[in-house]
Amino acid sequence: MLPGADDSTWEAVPLHLRQQLRGPAHQLVSPVQGPLKARENRRLLSAVRAASRMRMTGAHWILLLTTSRESFGSPRSQRAQLLYAVLEQVAAQHAAPAEDEGAGPQVRHVERTVRQLH
Repeated sequence: MLPGADDSTWEAVPLHLRQQLRGPAHQLVSPVQGPLKARENRRLLSAVRAASRMRMTGAHWILLLTTSRESFGSPRSQRAQLLYAVLEQVAAQHAAPAEDEGAGPQVRHVERTVRQLH
């Protein structure tokens, strides 16, 4: 499972990963387009905006890491794909436990998605 929202793990996400997330996040919300415009995606939009400002909380990380790729934009959206690719890196390098058997369903979902894309 992913660490809880108040876990200190989220504060320790490496700077280079947060910086890599910043650009694609900014592109998705400047201007807001696609599914992120929908009223029901306000929390997700807030999390993407927080990523673009590099002001992420544990709740933001959990929401972004457990959200499906389609929620960020159409399958053809390069901006959404760039953001999702960085989130996959975060899941693989930082959020995932060292042993795969200890990984929770959300982490396994993200890891499975990474394998399908490659």
